[in-house]
Amino acid sequence: MSTRFDSLKIRLMTVEKLRLIKKSYPYSELAKYTGLPEAVLCRYVRGSVLPSEETALRLWKALEKLESLNSLIMKRLRFTPDGYIDITGVIYDPYILTHTAQHVCMRFAGHRINKVMTAAVDGVPLATIVASILEVPLIVAKRSKDVGIREFIEESYPSESPAKLTTLYIPKGAIRSADSVLIVDDIIRTGKTLKALTNLVRKSRGKLEGIFTLMAIGKDWKKKINVDCPIEVAVVIEKPIKRRRRKY
Repeated sequence: MSTRFDSLKIRLMTVEKLRLIKKSYPYSELAKYTGLPEAVLCRYVRGSVLPSEETALRLWKALEKLESLNSLIMKRLRFTPDGYIDITGVIYDPYILTHTAQHVCMRFAGHRINKVMTAAVDGVPLATIVASILEVPLIVAKRSKDVGIREFIEESYPSESPAKLTTLYIPKGAIRSADSVLIVDDIIRTGKTLKALTNLVRKSRGKLEGIFTLMAIGKDWKKKINVDCPIEVAVVIEKPIKRRRRKY
């Protein structure tokens, strides 16, 4: 890592991940998978001592193999006989969101990120935790203008169901030319919303540092996204499916 502070964050996130996984596995099994003595793991969980940065990175990789983000998400997805996917068990589960946020921060460690951006509403819970861990502001692109804000940057795109023109707004000045932005969202289906978010960053003259999404439907959306930054998708669902709508 580039600084002692970055190193400390890695070590703390690794211990937090260990604490989360400890809820599902006994120390004996964790010791088997990680190669570390039970007594050492116990001291980490209790907070008596922190692992070194080198040990933390090895431990993180071992824990990822034991309970990967992909398998964790797939266990919580629900598919209906009529072809719908229900992701509420993922995007509103604090356990999964915490695991995912830690994964995102580790994945983009070393990148200069000072803003996290998402689209309202389902991407907000995950993006909030990521922004909190990174200790940077969160920007939420909304489909309506907030009262009290005079100027906005906006981007419109055609949505399919129902067929209409959708516009996303962010306050003017929320992203500046010196900002490096990480886009975090819950799901990519057509790529239109993601493209709108990248265009908002471009219109604000910010730099797009990376994109992370929990899941994507197929790969056709990649044709719409022309960016020069890492894109990570935790779960790719190859079969075209519908997203289950919640009733309000």
